[in-house]
Amino acid sequence: MPNEDAATRALRPLWLLTTGAAVSAVAAALTPAAGPAWLHLLLLATGGILAIEAFRRGRRAPAALWLLAGIALVAGRGLDTAGDRLFFDQHVADGEAVIRARVAVIEGWTDGRWGRRSRVRVIDATLRDRKLDLPPRCRLEVRGDADPGNLPAPGSVIDILARVRGSQTSPLLVVASARLLRDTGEIRRLPDLRERLARRLFTAAGTSANRIRTAEMAAALALGRRDLVPSERRDRWRRSGLAHVLAVSGLHVGLVGGAVWLLAALLGASPRTTRIIVLAALPAYALLAGAAPSAVRAALMGVIYLGARLLGRAILPMAAVLLTTLLLLLVRPALISDPGFQLTVVITAALVRWAPVLSEILPGPRFLTGAAAVPLVAQTAAAPLVAAHFRTLIPGAFLVNLIALPLLGPTVLASVGTTVVASVWPGGAALCLDFVYGLITVLRIVSAPARHLEVVTAQLPVAAAVALTAAGWLALQPGKRAKIGAAAWLVVLLATGATLIPAAPGPSAVELLSVSDGTAAVLGNGADRIVTDSGRFQREAAHLLADRRVRRLRAIVISHTDEDHIGGAAYVLRTLSVDRLLLPAWMFSQIESVPLLRAARRRGTRIQLLARGTATTLGTIRLVTLWPPALDPPREENERSLVARVELPQGSAVITSDIGRPAERRISSIGLLDCDVLVVPHHGSRGSTSMALLDATSPKIALIPAAPGNTHGHPNAEVLERLERRGIKVRYPARDGWCGAKWDGEAWVVFP
Repeated sequence: MPNEDAATRALRPLWLLTTGAAVSAVAAALTPAAGPAWLHLLLLATGGILAIEAFRRGRRAPAALWLLAGIALVAGRGLDTAGDRLFFDQHVADGEAVIRARVAVIEGWTDGRWGRRSRVRVIDATLRDRKLDLPPRCRLEVRGDADPGNLPAPGSVIDILARVRGSQTSPLLVVASARLLRDTGEIRRLPDLRERLARRLFTAAGTSANRIRTAEMAAALALGRRDLVPSERRDRWRRSGLAHVLAVSGLHVGLVGGAVWLLAALLGASPRTTRIIVLAALPAYALLAGAAPSAVRAALMGVIYLGARLLGRAILPMAAVLLTTLLLLLVRPALISDPGFQLTVVITAALVRWAPVLSEILPGPRFLTGAAAVPLVAQTAAAPLVAAHFRTLIPGAFLVNLIALPLLGPTVLASVGTTVVASVWPGGAALCLDFVYGLITVLRIVSAPARHLEVVTAQLPVAAAVALTAAGWLALQPGKRAKIGAAAWLVVLLATGATLIPAAPGPSAVELLSVSDGTAAVLGNGADRIVTDSGRFQREAAHLLADRRVRRLRAIVISHTDEDHIGGAAYVLRTLSVDRLLLPAWMFSQIESVPLLRAARRRGTRIQLLARGTATTLGTIRLVTLWPPALDPPREENERSLVARVELPQGSAVITSDIGRPAERRISSIGLLDCDVLVVPHHGSRGSTSMALLDATSPKIALIPAAPGNTHGHPNAEVLERLERRGIKVRYPARDGWCGAKWDGEAWVVFP
């Protein structure tokens, strides 16, 4: 009890200051106006005066004084940066304005959706002579057919003309062509050094395939060069629950700091000298690893803790966490909304507060309970943040991290050691790579089972987020009240987990998901649902289905290989329970189908090929394929896309994918097209939805898969006019968002 009381008294000012800073940072992120410049200065001055007065009073200072000091200090900085954010949202975020920027390339070039991508450090950026406040590290995409060998190497400083996509906290700089890059001839030494160290690793690897793959991993683990690891392998590590291993973070910084400490102690250095050496090593390694934000934050925490000890001041580990958080928010209040910042602070604070407690509670030898407590606390603390920001959970992650924990330290340290050896002795580094290969192989085998199950989460309700934040804040406090907070936090977490339970069956319905681009439709009756197509983007359809608590599908039906129809299908197959994958017979031999077929086979999903005349029963749903024919389908991609009649107990719908006028004419003479709901072909483009098709289908309702982000102006006004003349009710996502038609017990009605 005395120790708890002492800790409570010691941490009270920092807790109040940091809490005030966090509240103020959230308010600044939500504020719709920046206010006048004098208000920023007044708040900063007020915060400084309040902080000085609170420090002067010491333990006699009231709680409100500390809290108001934190609020005022960050409010001044927050309003200052809010002006930059509002300017960005108004003039830059739509991707229309062209900015000028000088950036340093810090990674190699990888394949992006539309071109080549890298990460850059922003030196300065302007729009119409106004300086833009962009994060220090941004993504850069150069579009076109640029050869990576001709693009600027890591370390190069370049001038660019770019459009900006995304948010101010996570922007993507888009350069239309490599011709809009101008190499200034200036070289930044740190990225250049990291590139040379990575090249030494590959030189040591020689021509051995295993060593080359290991060199890629070693460069990622030691230098933060994840760009050297192929995207498919990065995704496998993510789905194994070990994504944090590839991102240089507090784990890596702590391991390197511990290794340096041990080495200095073995060499006979005094405790003071050892602390000085580690104090220098932590920021040096964080910079060498690319100055990733998580690594910098971890190094800063270590520097604060060791610096206090060197000055003869006892400092609690939680104090280092709080002081680091406070300083970072003072410098950049917008960090409060950054997922990496939130994960670093929450996981570190949770480990400091609860790992020792849990290791004492768990039965067994202390070295085993301590090893079990770390992944258990870290995974539990991170779960709601990962679910909220990344919309995914790996149920097997805890077990994988528990088993892999003894291997993570040796693997990271061996990778760092191999990188050092490669810089001076390539032959010795080759042998080191063989050792690292063995460790990584064991890690890969241990983590493989977790890849078989990945769960997509629904959006976290605002009320749940507030409740988790309040309970989590209480759970990190010193003293007995932390137990109340931890219990409340677990209760809210479990209650929020109810969103993983499938929704109760509803009436027959045909719905269009509001994907950003492309087509994704859900057709269902009660618990039986099928999805046709999946939009352009990898995770969007699965996220929208999770928001509606759709966890199981009778089938996912793919119409053809256009990216705006097939883009999210593999992720749906991986993260939902899908009984069957249905696709036209001609698609089976297409290269675009390989990820789908692989995902289906790994999950045990039955693959069924469709052609004209095929009839498939899916619970209470019957799908009859009307187009294309099995033999000699049209060669043009859109003309051979799938057309099917979906029969539900209370009616029917016809899906038409991207067919054009020629296919419309051919299927209109087939019959079996009459329906209650028609999903209009080719997003409602001008050449679609002929009178012949409307005569053959005679729908009461037309749903047009025109997505909010389509750049073609779909649906066409002529198509809307034709449908209106026939008295057909129309809904489409570009106007109506999530929309569709459903059986109300007496007739088919549209919604919204």
